[in-house]
Amino acid sequence: MAIKSFRYEQVINKIEETITGLQLQPGDKLPSVRKVSGELKVSLTTVNQAYAILEAKGSIISRPGSGFYINTVSKNVLTTRRFIPLPENVEVSSMAAAMMKNTNKYSVINFSSLSPINEYLPITRINKAMQASMKEDSNIYQYTFLEGHPRLRKQIALQSFDWDKSIKQDEILITNGCMEAINLCLDAITKSDDIVAVESPVYAGILQCLESKGLKALGINMDPVTGLDLDDLENALNNNKVAACIFMPVCQNPYGCSMPEENKIRLVKILGERGIPLIEDDALGELYFEKSRPLPAKAYDTYDNVLFCSSFSKSLMPGFRIGWVAAGKYLAEIEKLKFAENISTNGLLQDAIARFLESGNYQTHIKRLRQFAKKQACQYRNAILKYFPEETKITEPVGGYSLWVELPENVNALTLQREALKFGIGFCPGQIFSASNHFQNFMRINCCPMWTTRIDDAFKTLGKLVRSIGNRQV
Repeated sequence: MAIKSFRYEQVINKIEETITGLQLQPGDKLPSVRKVSGELKVSLTTVNQAYAILEAKGSIISRPGSGFYINTVSKNVLTTRRFIPLPENVEVSSMAAAMMKNTNKYSVINFSSLSPINEYLPITRINKAMQASMKEDSNIYQYTFLEGHPRLRKQIALQSFDWDKSIKQDEILITNGCMEAINLCLDAITKSDDIVAVESPVYAGILQCLESKGLKALGINMDPVTGLDLDDLENALNNNKVAACIFMPVCQNPYGCSMPEENKIRLVKILGERGIPLIEDDALGELYFEKSRPLPAKAYDTYDNVLFCSSFSKSLMPGFRIGWVAAGKYLAEIEKLKFAENISTNGLLQDAIARFLESGNYQTHIKRLRQFAKKQACQYRNAILKYFPEETKITEPVGGYSLWVELPENVNALTLQREALKFGIGFCPGQIFSASNHFQNFMRINCCPMWTTRIDDAFKTLGKLVRSIGNRQV
């Protein structure tokens, strides 16, 4: 079919493809009517009508004298769902473990695990670094230092060089991934039956940690754009004896949002003045979509009250499980717990990562990984909007690997998951992101699998299943 004979719908599809190809985000300006007219070889009237339809759908907005922009408030954009914060006993481990086991066993397309694909990992360079480690450093065959390899700790400290409150090398303890860092922090500052404030929704692994230690979760409401609701947090702290908080201020999982700078400063102040420790989970902080990532809350910590936990699992080598914690005044106690737990972390892998960081290639790699993550999120989001029911709502992440999807109210995500596994499709149902069994009609989609027609077909199948389940409940 010649381009001249495009109908309005086809022009709209072409415009939406342009949005995806250019990786445009809410607030970005669209190509002018005249430019689209010239590129598609259709009349100005046709383009104006196509833009008018997109504006009526809420996808774009017009600004007189300026042009058309992607709408920052779309009817398909997730809004805050509020709950009354109450301390809850956590019972998600069995559900989460069964979900992951079934996904690994039956799914061919895995939308569950947040892990960068091999094609975007510097495997060749890391292999060379490992070979150099084995050739040049005989100490890697022995137990490494309890606190971690000095070479790696130095490189991690350098990453905070431009912070007002930078981290010193001797303040860092290397761990087996970010989750061990968080576990050690909890063991150091809490005891059984204590209340720990967490985000709602929150990464299921955090809830599993709390459950294993007999801790209670206090869910704090989240805004899909600005993150943690600080007014809600203050009210919760005034009404509950909270022992600690675990929050993700940058690239939160599952929302993909980041707190504004002033909110992070206020968060540190709220908790610092009350003497309530903040365990900051920064596992996804490097995956911010723009050129430079926002600073973590730790960078504003004038109270020595933030236990900063991060890792290279989401940004460099998932299988290495190399993480770290900068715990300030709590570090000595955490070191004792680390020694009792497993003595130290793999020295060869630490040295290999340190050598890669020293090479200067890390930032180039991160830039490429951010571009990949941003493009994937855009493609996945467009597919969900295309194939799922019209009332479906989705977050607009600014970083990370995930989309948080609100399904029609009569669609239970666990039912959908069971049905999807029959077609070899796995994802995380919303129920495992809350201690209170909230988010029953929500799902988290991992955007890591490389976009192909196979992925597109999987979303088409999921969309059909959502409609089918919804129709059964009518």
